[in-house]
Amino acid sequence: MDIKKIRSLMPNINDMTYLNTGWSGPSPVYVVDAIKSRLELESFNGPTSPEILKSGQKIMSESKGLVSSLFKCRPEEVMLTDNTTDGINIILNGLPWKPGDEVVLCDLEHPSVLLPAYNLQSSRGVRLRMVTVNLNDKHNDIRQSFASVITGRTRLVMFSHIQYSTGLRMPVASIASMAHKVGARVLVDGAQGPGHIELDMNALGVDFYSSPGQKWLMGPDQTGALFIKHNLIPEIHPSRIGFGFSSNFNLEGRFEAVTNSIDKFSMSTTSAPLRAGYNAAVKMILNENMSEIETRNLELTRILEQGLSSINGVNIISPLGEAECSALTTFKIDRVDFSKATLKLWKNDKIVVRAIESQKGIRVSTAFFNTEDEIDKLIDAIKKLSDKG
Repeated sequence: MDIKKIRSLMPNINDMTYLNTGWSGPSPVYVVDAIKSRLELESFNGPTSPEILKSGQKIMSESKGLVSSLFKCRPEEVMLTDNTTDGINIILNGLPWKPGDEVVLCDLEHPSVLLPAYNLQSSRGVRLRMVTVNLNDKHNDIRQSFASVITGRTRLVMFSHIQYSTGLRMPVASIASMAHKVGARVLVDGAQGPGHIELDMNALGVDFYSSPGQKWLMGPDQTGALFIKHNLIPEIHPSRIGFGFSSNFNLEGRFEAVTNSIDKFSMSTTSAPLRAGYNAAVKMILNENMSEIETRNLELTRILEQGLSSINGVNIISPLGEAECSALTTFKIDRVDFSKATLKLWKNDKIVVRAIESQKGIRVSTAFFNTEDEIDKLIDAIKKLSDKG
């Protein structure tokens, strides 16, 4: 992997140390150029002229094909969404719930997982069962915790592939296997997945996987994709109805609902320019080899963890085990407010990281385009903060 070449396509990071890809990645020039090119094409040639409409449809079709390569699934199992939360809501609001059905989730989840579940509880009479996951738990501990909560009434198990707050990589396949044994479906929040780690929907054994385009893929905002296992598409009812819901209807109110195609979730006009940028982002990730990118991400994480471990007063709260870790590292500094420290790192050193309120810590994302020198710069800045208290 030619890091210098990749960084040459990212002039937006020349004047800063960007370590917050887990929130939103800095889009390279090929993503920005793809958006601009498509926007100009539509503006100068008429957005609804036949040629432009046809090329826009081609962009959407290409997007599904690219995601299927990234996810190792079928194109007909891919729905294009606005973001991760969009996909989560499509599944939660589309399943046929009955009062007393149980949803299992864990206490480390992002609000975009917790709040839709809370709403489901209040609006549909669904019972929520919370799994407690400790920060130092290994995969076997997590499996046992989920096993103790999943019951015969469990309808859905949902959790993040990688926990946003600590970078904990969850044992997805084994939890999915447990859920399926009692007939439950499995919904995974993949906000930290694509572009970060290698993915295979069949190997993971999930039923639904929702993901964004703006994080590790470094695509534009308001782009994402939802995987729905092909045999479960008829089970999910669209909660929002658009043109894809029926291709045969009349003015007397008669219609034939689409049931077996993922196109039934399609709404109205979507942004071809943004999707063109998303496609450019996914293409680059696929061309660079996702396995190599994941390896590079984790190599930088280990360098960061070694540096942080050498600083007195720094406590790493992210998992350090091989199976549990990811390229998200969260830590605390004794006697230093995490939120103020994040702002100082930017103000004093032009370093972009994230404050994690739920853990009262600082989170660093080590993406493949980052360098060892940037990690060293962060370590030096953390040392100064720790010394000053």
